[in-house]
Amino acid sequence: MSECINSCNSLPDNVLVQLAKNGNDNAFNELAMRYLSTINFIARRFSAEGYEQNDFVQEGLLGLLYSCKTFDENESASFKVYMSVIVERRFISIIRKSNAQRAVPKSVMVQMEDISETVKDTAQNPEELIMCREHLKMVLEKLKSMLSKTEYDVLTLYGSGFSYKQIAQKLLISEKSADNALQRARRKICSSDMS
Repeated sequence: MSECINSCNSLPDNVLVQLAKNGNDNAFNELAMRYLSTINFIARRFSAEGYEQNDFVQEGLLGLLYSCKTFDENESASFKVYMSVIVERRFISIIRKSNAQRAVPKSVMVQMEDISETVKDTAQNPEELIMCREHLKMVLEKLKSMLSKTEYDVLTLYGSGFSYKQIAQKLLISEKSADNALQRARRKICSSDMS
């Protein structure tokens, strides 16, 4: 074991990656030591609400671990390039998720079930109330027709204040699938005429 610790620092990346892939902690530790400064450098370019520099470095180390598990030495990219792309994409994903959560302030969210009550509260007279309800019904029908069932369900749950994790649990899908469905729904809504 001590031989591996001493010899790991002289091994090339692709050998260390293979050892780390097979569960050798010393090989992974050596890769972490080699690329910690690269991860730090990449992390300095990113920031997100609720995350500090150290959080990005820890996420970068998780990206390094993922890179070790998924790297294919038969591809043309070196491990360093591959790992850098994985780490950078992980940071971008964190920022997107942070921005998506900030996009709609909780204070302006209305539960989908409470929309009828909200419409009733803002309507000036019974005629206006009927018109608002009809318009709401039309918008919901249009959303149902233009979105897939998953996109519609994710959108309505997200609009009701559920987090990606809660949506994923409720719909029995992954958080990533929930995020993807919401992004697709947003693109469809933005590119259509909802009036």
